[in-house]
Amino acid sequence: MSGKIDEKKNIVLVFLTGFIRVRGVVNWSSISFIGFILGMSSLDLSSYIVPLIVFAVATFCILSFTFAINNYHDVDSDRKNLRKIQINAIASGIISKQTAAFLIITFVVISLVVSILFKFEIFLLCALLLAWMWAYSSPPLRVKGRPGFDIIWHFFGFVLLVMWGSYISGSIDLINWLAAISIGIFSCIAQVWNHINDYSSDKDSGTMTFAVWAGFDTAKKTLKMIVIIHMIFLIPLILLYSLSYFLTIIILIAGVIIGLVGVISKKDSLESSVYYFPVVFGGTVYISCLVYHINDLLGEPTLGLLHSIGII
Repeated sequence: MSGKIDEKKNIVLVFLTGFIRVRGVVNWSSISFIGFILGMSSLDLSSYIVPLIVFAVATFCILSFTFAINNYHDVDSDRKNLRKIQINAIASGIISKQTAAFLIITFVVISLVVSILFKFEIFLLCALLLAWMWAYSSPPLRVKGRPGFDIIWHFFGFVLLVMWGSYISGSIDLINWLAAISIGIFSCIAQVWNHINDYSSDKDSGTMTFAVWAGFDTAKKTLKMIVIIHMIFLIPLILLYSLSYFLTIIILIAGVIIGLVGVISKKDSLESSVYYFPVVFGGTVYISCLVYHINDLLGEPTLGLLHSIGII
């Protein structure tokens, strides 16, 4: 009996880690959930039960589809990469391509059915998201194999994910767009950073990423440039929202301190520090924006710092 239980646990573990890459699903879902919270127009949580269920189910299926179809079309290259074969159950032969195809189609059907039962415009946005995620991994487009375009894909993909959450929640404002664009740029940082880390293995396996195509040094320069752009696009969020309450200011300061401490501790690796600071600081800016939005819904008066010095 215990043997069967262990076998079922192993199957579930393989499904979560080697097929849909659940860690990526959770991380990307949390980013989309930022959009959901920013789209809330009240704190009457009872009115958001149905939208939250729709968001949770459809987003899980969309992102599971995204990582699963990536594994499906990366089978041949992942078999040559010892690190990647461990997170691709299709490449390792644990899950057959027929079973994988059935599960991928199931994710598509569930997300479309749930979204169309909720709202037709959400169904259309869901279809757009699925098409965008499909284009990244699947022939003939296979954007991930087109250096440079894969970076652009990540930008628009994450903008869509944030706005997806906001549309389901029901309210779109300036803060939603600013956060979506900033997070989209941040996703480009993560993508180039991953390319830099995987440069050697991707080059050896013949995987044409941006770093392999442009060269290692050019990829590092590109990373630094995108970090600068990201910091610039954080400025409106900071000025309009992060400086509005004592708590949001404290969160912002904490982000600066933690980010700088991390940079100092990684001084032997410039690339690591360049990546680490925007992760920490950008994350605290987004958290401060969430706190701002909640305080705004509570009707809490702002500090009015920018107004008092005549900026706004």
